[in-house]
Amino acid sequence: MIARTPAGVSAVVVITRDLARRFRAVAATCAAGRRRGPAPPVVARASGDTVTLTARFDGVTLGVTTPAPPGPAGVLVAPMAVLEAVEGAGAGPVELRVSGGHSGEARWVDAGTPRSLPFEAPSPGRPDDPPPDPAEWHPVPPRLLAALHECGRTAARDPGRYALHRVQVRGGAGAVVGTDGRTALVAGGFEFPFGEDLLVPAVPAFGCRELAGTAAVHVGRAGGHLAVRAGPWTVWLPADAGGRYPDLDGVVPRAGAGAVAGLDAADAAAVLAALPGLPGADGEGRPVTLDLDGGVAVRARGPDGVAELRLSRSPAAGPPARVAVDRAALRRALRLGCHTVRTAGGGRPVAFEGAGLTLVTVALDPDAAVAPDPAARVTHTDPAAHGPVHPRPERRTTMPPPDTTGVPGPGRADPPPAEAPDPLAEAEALRAALAEAAARAGRLVAALKHRRREQKALTQAWSSLRALNLTPDRP
Repeated sequence: MIARTPAGVSAVVVITRDLARRFRAVAATCAAGRRRGPAPPVVARASGDTVTLTARFDGVTLGVTTPAPPGPAGVLVAPMAVLEAVEGAGAGPVELRVSGGHSGEARWVDAGTPRSLPFEAPSPGRPDDPPPDPAEWHPVPPRLLAALHECGRTAARDPGRYALHRVQVRGGAGAVVGTDGRTALVAGGFEFPFGEDLLVPAVPAFGCRELAGTAAVHVGRAGGHLAVRAGPWTVWLPADAGGRYPDLDGVVPRAGAGAVAGLDAADAAAVLAALPGLPGADGEGRPVTLDLDGGVAVRARGPDGVAELRLSRSPAAGPPARVAVDRAALRRALRLGCHTVRTAGGGRPVAFEGAGLTLVTVALDPDAAVAPDPAARVTHTDPAAHGPVHPRPERRTTMPPPDTTGVPGPGRADPPPAEAPDPLAEAEALRAALAEAAARAGRLVAALKHRRREQKALTQAWSSLRALNLTPDRP
């Protein structure tokens, strides 16, 4: 039996304290840039056996729909501060009711004690209504949420002449792009139900734990918005199909045009662990050098000299290349799993490729690249493959005067013949050398195969604006 709305009460909506907490947590991440002014009001709508909460943030709309006990349909508007007051970790009910025009009240029980909170309830109206749902929802891989989040992190913080503070969703290319003018991140491999390129706000909401891990993710176009649905959550993003965005095509080094290296996972972890301790972290651009010459070395210079980390398990191919990048960009690329490095040298951008991701960053001034230094403090990521090198002690031998008689003198004898090498030891040494060569060759082949698989994504890679020497799209 469905309960009726009490007499004199215009609307009643029942939510849970946990829903209030989760909605407020996600709502705090829906503003693009710094949020100004008070939080927007929340629209609570009861319909049959579901309850929906929505709120609008400068064009971005957040909504969540959850099951609820059957009850009368109703809609009311409450300040966000009401959710803050009633939120909690439990599933205890919270009754929101409006009566007498704009008089609202929230009722709940906290630790066995009944609580109530009066509030002023604006009348529901069109400005508070969410955008319409798409006519059709299109399923996409769940990693789209991470793509929107990471590309949003890469976008510029402040608006500029070009829309670098936004994220570009490329319908035809099936990619999501973000750039701040120095670093660009491209996430590819998607199929969108539209062909145009859209500019949407960069909001952190897609990185919230409430949305992360959602198995069912869908997208759709509706009413000038790109709608993204993740489980019970929906985010409507205002979509600009005519905005100008940097053209990133052609920035990533072409296949065969430069040096390429495949970083072993253990080597990448070693670099991440070593980066905080490498010298030069306080220098301009926080430079760190990548040296690709058959292998890979990471080098940095500080007041106390040069430190070098040689990646024992990571092969490199192509012409030798030495380039300096911001260590923050290197750290981010490795944390994203982009372990294939590609550079054409000459101060051109450096690309880090991973599974469906490409991070492109500007190369620093060539003078910032650190050349090999005999006095450098060298560390290997696999010490077992490079035993400690000890200088051989200098041997001094006093040579007797030459004998001109041809007759051995007293106490002199012909030197004994050289001792023959141990065949078993020689065979063991040869087998170890061949095994190491085979392992290096295998890693190189794997890196090249990985590069071939990612070629399609690379052709869709993007660049930044001024620092990447690009021109904007033509109108």
